[in-house]
Amino acid sequence: MADKVSIEGIAYIVGRIVERAREAVEESKDNREDVFKDGRALAYYEVLDILRTELSVREISLEEIGLDFDLEKELL
Repeated sequence: MADKVSIEGIAYIVGRIVERAREAVEESKDNREDVFKDGRALAYYEVLDILRTELSVREISLEEIGLDFDLEKELL
């Protein structure tokens, strides 16, 4: 097992989370009365927000990772 994950590995993982987050937002928009789907979309947003903050603190390029977009605008 690897001791460290490469930037490419982090970018891949983040890409998968972003993809699922976008799907969750679309599902939430399709059925606004389903509070579970709203909560699921919000949870993905919060996970990505934490990742963005932690990567920024570590001075890892958000562009390189794929988090250089407006989370609030796209996911809320």
